[in-house]
Amino acid sequence: MSPKSRATPSRPPVRSKTALPAPRVAPKRIRVPWHRRRPVQVVLALIVLGLLVLAVTQGLSTWHHHQATMKAKKGVKAFDAAYQTELTPLSNFFTQVNNSPQQYVGGVMPQATYATQTAQWLATFQALGKQLSDASPPRAIQGARGLLLQATDIFIDGVKELQLAGTVNDPKLRQTLVDQGRTVIFHGTSVFKNAQIQEAKVVKSFHLTIGAPASALLQLPDAPPENAPPAPSPTPVPSPS
Repeated sequence: MSPKSRATPSRPPVRSKTALPAPRVAPKRIRVPWHRRRPVQVVLALIVLGLLVLAVTQGLSTWHHHQATMKAKKGVKAFDAAYQTELTPLSNFFTQVNNSPQQYVGGVMPQATYATQTAQWLATFQALGKQLSDASPPRAIQGARGLLLQATDIFIDGVKELQLAGTVNDPKLRQTLVDQGRTVIFHGTSVFKNAQIQEAKVVKSFHLTIGAPASALLQLPDAPPENAPPAPSPTPVPSPS
């Protein structure tokens, strides 16, 4: 075997210590638009979701408020319609109560006619009181309903006094009972007028037509001032002895 045919291991080339390293090329930076960056997209998605939730919540709140308003408006309209139907008999009562008791006391009206009228008055207010008690109007008109019911109870007390006057024979006691009954009714009228004002305000606030009250309800005066107590009699002074 010739010496040239022997396999000789190859030696790696010896790098010169003075050789410079190959220059490093910086990677090319790709500029991503701000709206396509992941954190920005997450924040934008949260903002959009919050706005959608707010819009849905506001829409539902507005819808529920509208439904509640329409329901209350319907209830106020029904209450006012029932109240307006009672104004005619009430007007008749106020017209008669200004004249009939004095005519009866003065002997112009027979006792039977007076008894019939007072019975009709009592039936009118008892029916009105039952209607107001059974009514379930919306909260907006509950205050006016309470005043109307309070006035009705006062009217019933006054009518009972007038009825009692028709059962006595003593003219002086009869006049006293009539005066007491009329005073109670006048006090009830003051409450009734306030109830009318409150009821009209509520009806107007719902943009409903306000029925014109009977003229007799506006013409009836308020409670007259109570009579001043009689002056005490002077105490006799003993004469000097």
